[in-house]
Amino acid sequence: MADLAQRMADALDIRTAQVSEDANQACRELSEWVYHILQTGRISAGGLVARMLSEAELGRWERDDVVANVVFLLFAGQATVVDTFGNALFALSAFPKQFELLESQTVSWQTAAEELLRYCAPVHYAGARIAAEDLHFAGQFIEAGQGIVPVLASANRDEAVFPAGDSLDLRSRVPSTLTFGTGLHICLGQHVARLELAALLEALSTVAKGWRLDLEACVRRPSILLFGLKSAPMLTRASPRL
Repeated sequence: MADLAQRMADALDIRTAQVSEDANQACRELSEWVYHILQTGRISAGGLVARMLSEAELGRWERDDVVANVVFLLFAGQATVVDTFGNALFALSAFPKQFELLESQTVSWQTAAEELLRYCAPVHYAGARIAAEDLHFAGQFIEAGQGIVPVLASANRDEAVFPAGDSLDLRSRVPSTLTFGTGLHICLGQHVARLELAALLEALSTVAKGWRLDLEACVRRPSILLFGLKSAPMLTRASPRL
């Protein structure tokens, strides 16, 4: 599933005129897998998928609606967490004094995760918004009907909210970030994502001590929308570069 999610991510690159066939094929394969799971009944009673199925049984949803929503949740929850974790590894390797705070347990895993979610946002652009009427915003005129694309990565480093926004500071106790969106479109899995990142940081700082990324050898994914690593070679403290 991880490979399928990464291949599907290419479909969201806003620079391309059409979706690649590989991304389409990955979506079809994941949809087929979800169909199979639903048919075998391997779902948790009372869970989110069970509630979706109940909507289909009541005639308010189609079966395809259930599959599409499950596929989206699997994709969104897997690809973004993987990207955030890779970005966090890169940032901690680039700011070794900050990583020392984790290894010494000077800051909690949860506090560190919140700052890293701000600094390492995996999704840089939100969906386009269409202005309902003419308006002036921050000295700019936006005409009714004009499309606007919010840049989440920029908002997370807004100096009016984060005075040292371009620096990683695990002790900053940042206010709520825009990494998960806001309002009606806020990420459903935001709390799970926070816990996942905190748990991964704890494991790396306690069980798997001594790692560092080979920053020079890291390769970023060629995507303007999803910010993450395509490969992340790791070194130990005994390696020559360290």
